[in-house]
Amino acid sequence: MGTEPEAAMLELAGVTKHYRTRRGLVRAVEDVSLRVQPRTTMALVGESGCGKTTIARMILQLERPSAGAIRFEGQDIATMSRAALTAYRRQVLAVFQDPYSSLNPRLRVGAIIAEPVLAHGRPSRAQVDKRVAEVLDVVGLPAGAARLYPHEFSGGQRQRIAIARALAPRPRLMVLDEPVSALDVSIRAQILNLLADIQTEFGLTYLIIAHDLALVEHFSSDVAVVYLGCVAETGPTAQVFAEARHPYTQALLAAVPLPDPDHVLSEAAAMGEIASALDPPPGCRFHPRCPHAMEICRVTAPVPSGAPHMIACHLPRT
Repeated sequence: MGTEPEAAMLELAGVTKHYRTRRGLVRAVEDVSLRVQPRTTMALVGESGCGKTTIARMILQLERPSAGAIRFEGQDIATMSRAALTAYRRQVLAVFQDPYSSLNPRLRVGAIIAEPVLAHGRPSRAQVDKRVAEVLDVVGLPAGAARLYPHEFSGGQRQRIAIARALAPRPRLMVLDEPVSALDVSIRAQILNLLADIQTEFGLTYLIIAHDLALVEHFSSDVAVVYLGCVAETGPTAQVFAEARHPYTQALLAAVPLPDPDHVLSEAAAMGEIASALDPPPGCRFHPRCPHAMEICRVTAPVPSGAPHMIACHLPRT
């Protein structure tokens, strides 16, 4: 008998997010479905304004979906009991993009790291101090760092502090929102290697938001390509990068710069500007920029199909 596939830790089912503004209805996220398996890294990629961060904010309960369900280990977070919701908030933590603005400059590092520990329990001062020292050691900082303020550290060290803060309450899922984009290139590899080591040591699951495709190819096990609030293509990272089938994914990969002065971007990379979420195109949202658009693309939204490599496109799959 075959082995049953492992249940998803996090599942998004038809998740939609609309905002009402003076200018009209902003359709930020539309009918997104994703599955994140335990101890893996799912990457969300796409252009700025495509809905990646909105998806993350809904997972972190900073926004509520307009429709659809977000399930953690099979339970809809919108219908969780107070106790279950408290447990969820302890198990799902975030590391944000900018280590300069995500840390309170008025607090010492020890107090910053202790905040989520104190928010999810009533530990003694000795227990808190021990946990702060433990996570500082995990991220490669001395215990004495707890007595200092964020401005006394470099950008890379501040991001290590942010990671320590997220680790402190022993989460199971970490949302990484562009965790290295604000850092110097020389520091990025160190932080990514640290995150990989932490994942291996503690069995964490990651959801990473990124625009750097080289980072995504190296760091993630699965990838979801998001365009104008919709998932265009998703699957194992190696397979999607080697056999990109959606024209948008192909365009993103074609636009990656190469260290070759004679390299010329292919036609696939020259695809114009993204449309507005205030007035998204009918049918397939990518059709105004797609070199292969057909009449059906202009009137009918494609239904995602295929597993584990899924695409939402009317083009033949071969």
